[in-house]
This record gives sequence, structure tokens and C-alpha cells, in this order.
Amino acid sequence: MSSLINFLNPKLKPSVECEAVCEDGYTADNLIANDGEQLERGFMCFAVCKPPVEIVFDLPKAIDMKVIKLWHTSGAFRSTAFEVHSKYDGIWERVANVRDLAKGVDSVTFCYQSDYNSRSSAAAAQQQSEKVFFFKTAHKLLANTNSVKIVIRATERCPPVLRKIQIWGLPARSLDKGDRELMKTIWSEISDPFGQRDQAQHPAGQRSPSRHIPELREQSTLSLPEEFLDSITWELMIFPTVLPSGKVVDQSTIDKHAVEEGKWGRQPSDPFTGLEYTSQRKAVMNLALKARIEKFLMENSEHFKTVPRSLGSSRMRRRHASQFASSMCQPGQGSFAAGTYSSLSNAYKHQQRKTKSTVTFTATSSSAAFLGQSPASPPAAKRARHSHHSACATVTASPSSIDQALQQALQKITRFTQVGSVAGSGTPPRCINCRSSQFGYEIRTCQHLVCRECLVLLSSTQQCVCKVSFRGADVERYHKLP
Repeated sequence: MSSLINFLNPKLKPSVECEAVCEDGYTADNLIANDGEQLERGFMCFAVCKPPVEIVFDLPKAIDMKVIKLWHTSGAFRSTAFEVHSKYDGIWERVANVRDLAKGVDSVTFCYQSDYNSRSSAAAAQQQSEKVFFFKTAHKLLANTNSVKIVIRATERCPPVLRKIQIWGLPARSLDKGDRELMKTIWSEISDPFGQRDQAQHPAGQRSPSRHIPELREQSTLSLPEEFLDSITWELMIFPTVLPSGKVVDQSTIDKHAVEEGKWGRQPSDPFTGLEYTSQRKAVMNLALKARIEKFLMENSEHFKTVPRSLGSSRMRRRHASQFASSMCQPGQGSFAAGTYSSLSNAYKHQQRKTKSTVTFTATSSSAAFLGQSPASPPAAKRARHSHHSACATVTASPSSIDQALQQALQKITRFTQVGSVAGSGTPPRCINCRSSQFGYEIRTCQHLVCRECLVLLSSTQQCVCKVSFRGADVERYHKLP
């Protein structure tokens, strides 16, 4: 079934319906759930329910169905008889059935007899799966269908159960070529999420081509700092990444671990704790450590055979650069942040240079008088006294001067806005929803201020309290000046 597609994969957006009363947590939705725990739990009716029980699967697009495989046991509970129906011209028609399943059978596979004969070697390897052939007239029904009904006809003195089901096939020929190619592309990404087929082309044990580790010369006695070494492979890291467990490993180690997990059908996880990555629990690149490693390699390049000009492959650099850019600034704010930092730093440096030069001149004049040198001429003495007072005043008022420079720089930036008062009331502005003064965003379509919590609530409906609609691009960060 390597060339076929499992159309009940949740990423292909199937749907399921069942009118029977189910046990808590054992609904029919578990059969197409994206969560592994729900998927393993399967479907189970309430204890007093009796067969027949109908489960209807609907697919977004028409398919050419080839194989249906279902697992009919759940612990000690067993369903022993099934029927498969397909909808043709709005009418359900039976295409296969099976009854009196033996106890040693773990699953049931419905397929065409011609396909079973052509795959006899693969079928021989699955002795515990009962083979049931579609009716001879089923090809006309299953070659272009998007609805399948599974009927549980009998059980072994227990409520109807269905632990797992898969529907394998190909996109129907009646679909557009674009739809067929799209479905195949989605399935290729599902079945090979980490590019295992590309990696299989490399000999076993060979390093990934993106992992160019500089090698020490034979006569070199340079010792590598322990913090630069991978916690698992104990090799020099090129892209040090902090795991949710706190351990630091190279990005290539995380990729290799994800590949191994994918072979067993598991999601990428932390190699030390086994916990799957989520939006809150994920690996983060340690940019500071990466910069220190690169600096170390550049300073000790004579100890290495070769040191790449830019560490890592272009693919890895692009990926990490995009992650870093997205985490550091919002879209459209990159130039704004850079301009703000430049304005602030220039104002602060100018003020520092002015203060430093004044203090230096005063200290020089004072030291000359202390050493008994001839006093300065009246204009020079006057300038010295003036400089002394200016220096004292500057040093004393340096915090306010910095604040003034800060405000002057911020007022030149259009995205920073001065907090004013509500027109006619004299009261400071507040959040339009909760009336809190801790607002931080502005809806530009209606120019209302809103706090973060209220913005999340309003974004669900994309409508302000004043009934004016807005989009995510219309929300702007509102920077308040002190």
C-alpha cells in the first residue's frame, strides 16, 4: 500500500457521523482524530446498545477506493460481523460483508481479489488479518465515491466496538489534475515529513551534508570547551539549540532524532524527556552560544584543517534566520526597530561625548593649579570656571538630559505616540472594552485603544466594541511615552 493514500488521515479532512450512543471518550470522532491517544482509544457504543450500528465516513473529494482495513477488537470486546456500503447516485449499496470472525483474527482487510493475488507476498506476511473481497460489481461503485458506511452487524456478547479503520485508495479519475496532484503532495508530506527518502540515498553512517564540522589538525593540542559540545553526540555544535529539558544539542541531532521517531509513527519530541514539541514547549536556537562558537573557531583557525566562511548550510541558515526574524519583530516593524535603536544610540552617544569632554577639560585645569603651574589667563580661567560649572550641571542633570534625548528621539518616530487625554473630559485614554489604563494596542480603523486580553477576545469576531470591523493588519502596537 506504499503508493496508495490513507484518506482517513486527519490532515486530509475526513468527517464521520454515528447516531449510536457512545461511551464517554469513545465517540466515532476518535477514528479520525489527530491526537494519538484518541486514535488508539477507538470507538465503543454504550453498554446497552445492540447492533446494527452504522458509522458513515465522508471525504472532501471523490476517491478510487482500493482497500479498507479495520481493527475490530478493543481489549476483550470483539465485533464479529461487518458490512461495507458505498453511496452511488444518492443510494447506499452494499459492496462487501463478513461474519463470524475467528478469535485469532486481529483485523479485517477488504480488497479486490485481483489486487490480493498480485500482492500475495505481502498478504502472506499478514496472517492475522482476515481477507475479504469486494463484490464483483463493487468496482463501479468504489471507483468514484466520497462516502463509505461501515455497519457493525454482530458482536461477541459485548457493545459494538471498532478500534481503528483505514481507507486506502487513489484520487478519482473524475477529479481535475490539480486536485489529484494536490492530494498526492499532501500525502507525500504526511508519509515522509522529514525527507527520509532523500536521506536513504546516503550510505549508512555518513554525515548529513549540512553538518560541516571543522576537524582539528593531527598535531593540534587545542582542547574544545565542554559547553561547545553536543550533549548527545559529544561533537562540536554548529547550530546549538536549547531543548525544553534544558539540554543543549546541535540542530542536526534534533533532526536525526525526529527521523527516528517518524519511523515509528511518533511526533518529534525532546530526546531526553520524550515529550512532544508544542507551541509553548519547543527547541530554541541559542544565538549567543552560536556566536561564541564561531568566534572561537575564527580565533583558532590555525588548529583546524578547514574553517568554513559561514558555518552551516544555506538551507539551515535560511531556516534559522527566518525563525529569528519572526520571533524578534513583527511583520513590517524591522526597519522601525532599527531606526529607533539608531536614533536612541546616536543621541545617547552624543550626550556622553559632550559630558566626557567637559569633565576632562575641568580635571586638567584643576590638576595644573594643584601642581603650582602658572595660573591661566583671565579669559582661560573664566572658560575653565565656566566649564567647571557646566560639567557639574551636566553631570547633575545627565538623567534628565538622557530623558530629553529619549523623548526627542521617540517623538520623531511616527509609531510612538504621546499619551494624551480624552477630548473634552481631561481623563487619560483607556481600553475601549475593559476601561483599563494598561492598553497597548490601537485599532487603526476606529482609532480605539485596547489591551492585550481584550484584543484576543475582539480578534475572534474581528469587530471592535464600536461595531467597526477590523483585520489583524489594522492592529498596531501603541507605544506610550512616560
